[in-house]
Amino acid sequence: MNAVGSGLLERLELERDDLSPQLRQAASYLLDHQDEAAFRSMRFVAAKAGVQPATMVRLAQRLGCPGYEDLREALRHRVRQTGEGYRNRAARLQRRKSRGALSYLATEMILADQANLETTLDRIPAEQLTTVAKAMSQARRLYFVGLRSLYPAAFYLHYGCRMFRDNTVLLDGRGGTFTDDMRGVNERDLMLVFSLRPYTTGSVQAARYAAVRGATVVAVTDSSVSPLARMATHTLRVAAESPALFNSVVPAISVAQALVALLLAQGGQRALAAVAESEEQLVRMEAYWPEQEQAALEISDPNE
Repeated sequence: MNAVGSGLLERLELERDDLSPQLRQAASYLLDHQDEAAFRSMRFVAAKAGVQPATMVRLAQRLGCPGYEDLREALRHRVRQTGEGYRNRAARLQRRKSRGALSYLATEMILADQANLETTLDRIPAEQLTTVAKAMSQARRLYFVGLRSLYPAAFYLHYGCRMFRDNTVLLDGRGGTFTDDMRGVNERDLMLVFSLRPYTTGSVQAARYAAVRGATVVAVTDSSVSPLARMATHTLRVAAESPALFNSVVPAISVAQALVALLLAQGGQRALAAVAESEEQLVRMEAYWPEQEQAALEISDPNE
């Protein structure tokens, strides 16, 4: 794949005039929109190019790729090889201003997440999520890791599970206690780690430590060859490409939401009782804006 990626643009340029009209149209769009083709869904790129999705598959095969996903991965490899770091991503965003393309950026990000969710759904069978949720329900203790931009996913998982379970640990390193909070991990526990390229060192180290200690390790990551996937018992592979500064966290949070729902669904009466107790506490502590106040606002809404 690396060889395909390294000479892809040159080959497209050389062979474009020899292609059929539809393939030529697809190739021209790829050449003019290289980053977009690398990070958007096949259907989206085909629609923008004005061709059928099957045409994109044929073009990929003409270039020596088994399928379009291989072509897109080759293009992504080219982008990464040219130093696609935070500075380059930021510079690419600012170049949009000079091209007058800022107005489309928000829409493009939302569409990218839509494509990411569709790809993630294809990559993670429902049965695999159910298997992971079952393993979580049987664990003595649940450890959740999500550092830097992936913290929201780990926090959501911890927050949701805390409504009906009392055996969760969020490894967030407060007060420098990241290592301390892993103390006691053993084969009866499960650690779920979120990490996308570039993989956070602390996340990899935590997963390695848990694996060595015999714990079940669940990796929510973006590649089957990520350092997390290599040591995981279960790998949930999400798509996370985005034109923004960071990779998208939307699919990872969607996985967290699904796991909370699956865990609760199989929790039985004990989980229901725990949710009821949690809800009662929240009401007693006035955690949420009173419903009667909201009702009054809705009645007096001048836009109605």
